[in-house]
Amino acid sequence: MSLFKVVILPHGFPSTDSEQQIIRQAGGWVVDGDQLPSEAAALREAEDAEAILVRWTPLTPEHIRRFRCCRIIVRYGIGYDNVDYEAATAAGILIGHCTDYCVDEVATHALALLLACVRDVAATHQRVAAGGWNVTPPVRQRRLAGSTLGLVGLGNIGRAVARKLGGWNLRLLALDPYVPPEQAAELGVELVDLPTLCHESDYVSMHAPLLPETRHLIGRRELASMKPGVMLINTARGPLVDEAALAESLASGHVAAAGLDVFETEPLAPGSPLREHPRVIVSDHAAWYSEDSLKELKKSVGEEAVRACTGGLPIAIANPEVLHKLGRFHEWRPNYNAQWRARRAALASQCGVPPCPSP
Repeated sequence: MSLFKVVILPHGFPSTDSEQQIIRQAGGWVVDGDQLPSEAAALREAEDAEAILVRWTPLTPEHIRRFRCCRIIVRYGIGYDNVDYEAATAAGILIGHCTDYCVDEVATHALALLLACVRDVAATHQRVAAGGWNVTPPVRQRRLAGSTLGLVGLGNIGRAVARKLGGWNLRLLALDPYVPPEQAAELGVELVDLPTLCHESDYVSMHAPLLPETRHLIGRRELASMKPGVMLINTARGPLVDEAALAESLASGHVAAAGLDVFETEPLAPGSPLREHPRVIVSDHAAWYSEDSLKELKKSVGEEAVRACTGGLPIAIANPEVLHKLGRFHEWRPNYNAQWRARRAALASQCGVPPCPSP
């Protein structure tokens, strides 16, 4: 007899065999939403599940109120912005996520987009493939060495980017209130506020989480304060950047180029000015992917669901204050909640926006 039920909401993966095996070995029963006729049918199955695994499906307060048995919602990914944070916390449901997977892949992809923008790789390829040849390219290019790169976020991926750039003769700036200055200094990174990062960077790369206080963190004001000819890279979350403002700045020439893997609405609309812009390089939210990262993701998701359903706590909890509601905070990290709130407040202060309301 199965001890607990796990529902995997529609996901689009070729297979969920690996996570299903982990769950079944622990005594769980799995319902795969891709085998059901609709997302609505999968959500109905989730109403009596102890664990829900979600990739894309937005989980609203209305959905979460119907999850009467749920202990944990585990997101296939690092971000968890499609899960209503406040509603899950109020319902006493843990939000799990995979904080350590695809770090190398996303950092590498960010650098690939940066280099492609700096060296005008896509346009040059198209010109040569069409029969052109010009040993003095028509687009003016600058030397990368000696310039300044601003990292918006110095978490696992931002730090991986900084490490990969060691020896490239770049000045590295970062905005991240979560990171002590001495840790940044060990990476050769100088911590600054957002206005300083915008004003002094030749290139800006986004690596922040999407939170209420980071939505449109880079908007018209920030873009206007950047150097003429700045290049913007985003492999984090699309809504960190105001796309309308970015399109305007690209059209004016103030932003020289952008490398984008993520967008405010996905898939990117066919008529978006960013899709075919000659100075924008796009990929389809693919920075996370390698066969290795996919295996890590599926293993992590399955194991986190099992931990929560068999009486333990997941390794990565996005809403740690829910542990107070569950009477289990003492089992996790002492004083973490106060530190977490202080860091969120510091982030809001540095970004010049109101902090996220308390749950």
